[in-house]
Amino acid sequence: MDRDLTVLDAYTKRVYKIIMLIVPFSCIAASVIITYLNYRKLYIDINVPVLTAFDLLDLSFLIVGIFFIKTGFDRNGLVKKKKLISGKYTMALIAIIQWNFISYMCPFRDLWAFCLLFTLGEAFFFDIKLVGFTSVGLTLSTLISWILRGEYLLPVRDDYFLANIVFRIACIILTMACINVITYMGGKFLVEELEKYVYNDPLTHLLTRRKMNAYLKEAYDEASKFSKPFCIMMFDIDDFKQVNDTYGHACGDEVLKTVADVVSSNVEKNDKAFRWGGEEILVLMRSDEVKAVSAAERIRLEIENKVIDHRGVNKVSVTVTIGVTAYDPRLDLKAMMYDVDKKLYHGKNSGKNKVVYKF
Repeated sequence: MDRDLTVLDAYTKRVYKIIMLIVPFSCIAASVIITYLNYRKLYIDINVPVLTAFDLLDLSFLIVGIFFIKTGFDRNGLVKKKKLISGKYTMALIAIIQWNFISYMCPFRDLWAFCLLFTLGEAFFFDIKLVGFTSVGLTLSTLISWILRGEYLLPVRDDYFLANIVFRIACIILTMACINVITYMGGKFLVEELEKYVYNDPLTHLLTRRKMNAYLKEAYDEASKFSKPFCIMMFDIDDFKQVNDTYGHACGDEVLKTVADVVSSNVEKNDKAFRWGGEEILVLMRSDEVKAVSAAERIRLEIENKVIDHRGVNKVSVTVTIGVTAYDPRLDLKAMMYDVDKKLYHGKNSGKNKVVYKF
């Protein structure tokens, strides 16, 4: 496996499996129940060809669900991004189709209340666009069915007819709004917190290497297609092992956090800083070599002049060595990473506490 299964990956994988199967199985269950009731004459009499078409359609939904399960994962067991998107919206369309089929096939005055259930499964993806799409589709389908089959689906035309209409519309709108708000809040806070846990180092709060390759590839592609410059900077804390051995690992953690804070505060919003591993930090800077070297020198000096006060007992000063490599169309990403690493260790072996951007 190329990388570990994260909390967010595991959640998406389970929800994907559940929704891809529970929606088709719900359709099959409805098909079995309605067919049985019709056969036993316990419900309204449904035209046999229509009921047969309904049963075959629900069977095809199950086949579609199984197809998405079988083809939705890559060799690492992770859900494919494109398959996830197409699967989610396919299930939303299935829910809307199923709702319309049942509405027109089994007209019942209070059936409208069940349309609210058809959005709940999609909410577990915490995808506000998806739930919004489903909500609008089901709401419009319900309102249109009242117009086309009003004699069956609208309330009885008595003194409370208008009140019942207002109640139905208010119930649908408010419930759909609540489902969308819950979806938005879940996506905004739960999923974002999971992503922070997965993609941010808990000690330094820098991004982890899980996100690094994607950002580097994006920058490289932009540079290749649109000539947008970018640089890779590699930082290494000089003699970090000596800090741990002399003052303890708690002090070493404080040094790491301080260096990470200095690095983060000296890069632009569109730049990205990653904890490469151990005491090494990698920065993707979307600027040319001149600006990157200037920023690296500024960071180096600030770290050199900073005194780290660990619990009021140990006052520690450290330095960093930095390698800088600018985008070069003759180098691919792997070659750029090799080059910046080579420059970093050239600096480490030739006195430390310096910025190396050329030999």
